[in-house]
Amino acid sequence: MRPVAQIKTGIKLTDHKKAKPLLIQSMGEYCGYCERQIDADSLHVEHIKPQKAHSKLALRWGNFLLACGTCNTYKRHFQDVNRQVGILAKQAWPHIDNTFTAYSYDQHGRVTVSNSLVAKQQAMASQTLEMAGLNRTPAVAASYKKLGLIYEMTKRRQRAWDDAKIALAAYEQNPTDTQRLSIVNQARNTGFFSIWMAIFATHPIVRIDFIECLKAVSSCFDAQTNPINPRQVGRI
Repeated sequence: MRPVAQIKTGIKLTDHKKAKPLLIQSMGEYCGYCERQIDADSLHVEHIKPQKAHSKLALRWGNFLLACGTCNTYKRHFQDVNRQVGILAKQAWPHIDNTFTAYSYDQHGRVTVSNSLVAKQQAMASQTLEMAGLNRTPAVAASYKKLGLIYEMTKRRQRAWDDAKIALAAYEQNPTDTQRLSIVNQARNTGFFSIWMAIFATHPIVRIDFIECLKAVSSCFDAQTNPINPRQVGRI
């Protein structure tokens, strides 16, 4: 999951939707959970702590992320009253943690919690995975069908994986700047940051461009684009 920068500003809001331009400037036109590219008009300004239960945070910049309608709806229905207590401490969050270390992506479009995490971190990452429904299918969440949620997310990630593999083959055959910029532009237009990073694992020069153009937090990676220590002590 792509780590993103948290907005820090003194700008006061009268409507949380007015936060969208600055959030996009910082985080890009991507869902903070499933990572797919979403046009600005369709992106949701998502409340980390639900605004109905935390009205004082409804216009607080620190309580915002960007999300697609599907992930936001799934999260809202998952995050009922009993799951709201201590959610920042109990889950992995892309604006707090180095969430790039939290998950593994495979060629079948599946997302799994990384084996490199300690038990507490695995529990946090698992809770976020379940909350956002990243591996959702009709069989897993049939009750959400009436909400019009997207269930083929694994298929979308699988297609992104296949496209990235084709791009990798083209780059390794012709590793020019022109080819690299074309691939980076393709990644920008499709999203799925973690998949592109996984496929180009041995090409840090390309991964540096992915980090920049897909608005990931550069301080979460070293000069060779390997994930480094978390941004917050005790976190992932």
